[in-house]
Amino acid sequence: MKIIDKFSIKTITLLTVDEDLPENVRVGYKAEIDGEVFTITGIPIIETKPPSINKRTFMIDRTDEVDVNQTVKFYKA
Repeated sequence: MKIIDKFSIKTITLLTVDEDLPENVRVGYKAEIDGEVFTITGIPIIETKPPSINKRTFMIDRTDEVDVNQTVKFYKA
């Protein structure tokens, strides 16, 4: 799974990946991005258009080490 979009403001980063997030991913789980581990601090619950964007978006609290095209793996903390 790869990051296809990144939006950062202050200390929050919103990331969108190229596939739906695994069903079991929750806030507090870990995202390993190119070998660096981040805590997932948010997953949007608002309906969007297209609806699939919700299933592909999550937030982390560190912004400077992440960029588009990096590989992401998820796991329970």
